[in-house]
Amino acid sequence: MDMYTLFFFIPLVWFTTMFMIEAGSVVMIPLCRYENYRQEMLSVTGAMWAIIATSLVYLVVSLDTIYAPIMVATGQALYGLLLSLIILLALHHFLIGTAEGAGSLGEHDREKLYLTIAVPIVLLVALFGVTLFTSVFSGYGIGLSIPLTTLATVLEKNELTAVLHQNPWIGVFYPNYVQMFFNPFNWVFFIGVVFYVVYFTVAFYGIRERFLVGALALTLAHALFLASTYVWLPTVFNSAIGNAGFWLFFILTYVWLYLATFKNIPFRQMWTVLLTFTGGMMFGAFTGGYILVDTTGPTLKALGLPGVPAVLLETNPVTLAAGAVVLGMAGILVMGGVTAVSYKILYKRAVSAQKQKVVAK
Repeated sequence: MDMYTLFFFIPLVWFTTMFMIEAGSVVMIPLCRYENYRQEMLSVTGAMWAIIATSLVYLVVSLDTIYAPIMVATGQALYGLLLSLIILLALHHFLIGTAEGAGSLGEHDREKLYLTIAVPIVLLVALFGVTLFTSVFSGYGIGLSIPLTTLATVLEKNELTAVLHQNPWIGVFYPNYVQMFFNPFNWVFFIGVVFYVVYFTVAFYGIRERFLVGALALTLAHALFLASTYVWLPTVFNSAIGNAGFWLFFILTYVWLYLATFKNIPFRQMWTVLLTFTGGMMFGAFTGGYILVDTTGPTLKALGLPGVPAVLLETNPVTLAAGAVVLGMAGILVMGGVTAVSYKILYKRAVSAQKQKVVAK
C-alpha cells in the first residue's frame, strides 16, 4: 500500500475517534442514570469541540495536499453531502455549547433540553460521515460520467492523474444521493459503527454497570463489520481474516473492555482511544489503497485491480514529498498540541469546577 494513502488515514481515523468520544458522550448523558459518569461525560464533551474542529480542518488540508488533482471532481460528486455534514456538525456544536452555558448558569433543565436535542443531530452527523466513507470506498452513489472501459484504459496507461491535471473541471463523477444513502452496505456498516460507539463509550468511561451492554455491542459491531466487508469490500475482509494483527486486535477489544470496567487502569481513556485508533489504521491498511471497489471492481478485475488505486489520484511526487513534511509537523500540533491544551484547560478546569461544587454542597 502506498505510504501517502496510509498517511491520509491518520487524520481521518483521528477525527473519527475524537468524534466517537463526543458522540458517545452526548448520546449517553441524557440516558445515564449514574451521576458520577454523567458529570465526567459533561466535562469531556465540553473539551472536545476544539479538538474535533481542528482535526476536521487538518483532515481537509491533508486531503487537498495528497489528492489535489481530484479535489474538483470529488467536489462535484460529494458537495451536497459535505455541505450538509458541515452544517449539521456546526449545529451539533452550537447545541453542546449552549447546553454547557446553561449548565454553568445553573439552568439544568435547559441544559438537559439542549443535550436531548443534540442526540438526533449527532446521529445525523454520524450517518452523513459514514455515508461519505462507505460511498468513497464502495462506489455506491458516485456515478462515473465516463464508461468503465474507458476508465480501465486510462488506469492501465497510468494517465488518470495527467488527465485530471490538464482538465480539473472534467466531469468524471456525479452524485446519486438516493443510492448513496439507501444501499445495504451503508446501513449495515452504520449500525456497526453505532454499536462500536456504545462499546467505546462504556470502555472509555469504565462504566462497570454496563459491562454486558458493552460486550454485546462489541460482538454485534464485529459481526456487522465482518459481514459488510465480506459482501461489499472483499479486499478488506480477506486482508483482515488472513492477518494475525487483526485477530490480536479482535481479542484485545474484549480484554480491554473487562480491564477498563473492572480494573483501575491508569490512563484508561488514553488506552481506549489508542486501541480504537489502531483498529481504524488497520482498516485503512486492509483497503489496500483501493476506492470505488464494489462498483468498478468487476470491470477492473481484468487489470488485476479490485478497484481504483488511490495512488493514481495523488499529487505529483515533488509536492507530495514537501507536503508530507508540513502535514507531519501540523499533525503533531493538531493531534498533540491541541489535544493537550484542550485536556489541560477545558477538561481539567471543568473537573476542578465540578469538585468545587461538590465540596460547596
